[in-house]
Amino acid sequence: MSAGPLIVVELLTRRLQVVQEISAVQSRNLLNCHLSGGAEFEIQGIEQEIATIGASHELAKALADARERFRMANAEMAECNAQCAALEQRLEELDRRIAAGR
Repeated sequence: MSAGPLIVVELLTRRLQVVQEISAVQSRNLLNCHLSGGAEFEIQGIEQEIATIGASHELAKALADARERFRMANAEMAECNAQCAALEQRLEELDRRIAAGR
């Protein structure tokens, strides 16, 4: 059965919106990946400095801050991955509906 042209246009418009949302989430995920890597690199540097010169209050605070940034970036990545998975499911459903409408 063929769907009307307006319905197909509406579905294609929704598909474009979902693709744009996926792109935005993937961009956020890439940024969080970059932030995570930077924080991890900073953690390693601080730990190496502590091993070399010993611990201080300043280094302990810097290490705690870097670990928190690392944790937050990884949590954001997990959230982005979940959002992408949900959006990809919506995209698959729209693709099925578009294919059925032709």
